[in-house]
Amino acid sequence: MIRLAAEAFLSLNSLYKALTFKKDWQTGLDVSSRGLWHSFAAALICLPFFLLILAGGSRIGLTEQVAPFWWHFLLSWPLFMLVAGVITRLLGATERFTPWVVMHNWGVVWLYGILAVMWSLQISGLIDVTTLGVLLVFVYDYVRLLVHWRIAYLALGTPTITSALIAAVPILVSEILGVGLIRIYGAGG
Repeated sequence: MIRLAAEAFLSLNSLYKALTFKKDWQTGLDVSSRGLWHSFAAALICLPFFLLILAGGSRIGLTEQVAPFWWHFLLSWPLFMLVAGVITRLLGATERFTPWVVMHNWGVVWLYGILAVMWSLQISGLIDVTTLGVLLVFVYDYVRLLVHWRIAYLALGTPTITSALIAAVPILVSEILGVGLIRIYGAGG
């Protein structure tokens, strides 16, 4: 367990360096098959952030029915891995599949952390719901796209414009999953 915690720390640090354009970002990032499976520990690190976001949402009446949110959280990790497999195969870059999934998983921790900070500000009363909405729509969506672009650019080694298009993949997967779950649960499922 201590090894996994140390690996998580090193991976998160590497992702921070990658996202802030530091040259030595690869040190500490395990992109082997073992590192691939260990990167799913990122979901455990995201869990407290997710719970805080749910608490904030329930405070303002957004998460009265929590099942779709839980399903989204649980299914988005393996679903991205499946879609990444298809995309890397289409690109002819199957050797880049593992680095992309590893970087994506650790990058999602940073994104959940940003969301948790925004919701914490709302829960504490430092910002109101309208301000939170603006932050989520403009700031978070912009940062989310930049994070996914940088990860695609570094992990896949694709040109900038291709990476920008590929950055939409995790976002679209998440949005389609969310809409599908809302329809299922909205229909009384």
